[in-house]
Amino acid sequence: MKLNNFLGFLFTVLAIIIIIYGLVLEISKPFFIEDKCDGYSLFLFADENKVDTEVGKGTIVKLRVINAGSFGDNYEVSLDSPGWAVIKPESFSLKSEEVKTLFLYVSPGFGGEGKYNIQINVKSKCVSESQNIEVGVLSK
Repeated sequence: MKLNNFLGFLFTVLAIIIIIYGLVLEISKPFFIEDKCDGYSLFLFADENKVDTEVGKGTIVKLRVINAGSFGDNYEVSLDSPGWAVIKPESFSLKSEEVKTLFLYVSPGFGGEGKYNIQINVKSKCVSESQNIEVGVLSK
């Protein structure tokens, strides 16, 4: 066998081995990767989904967060809302099966009559939930 033929054969065998090795790794990958978020779960409930308030007055809506997962977790809370809505607390930790009450405070200013949708977002590294509250702002 000539040297050129031998080198061609060697490179072909090497290419086949690399392709087979890559296919084996790709096929077996789902079996070896753990889902780091398995066992985490979150529920978010509002006492009321619709509230009415008058301009210049404040209203509080209670929401409950339940860590329904198997592990403790740290959460961040954010709002998609007009500037006159505030939520407290903005961050907290819960053990498994623990419950936390959040307080949404809305206090629209004068000239803000109408209907507004406020979205409350609670998230951790593994889970997230959102709740919408419709706020009707009435004139005095």
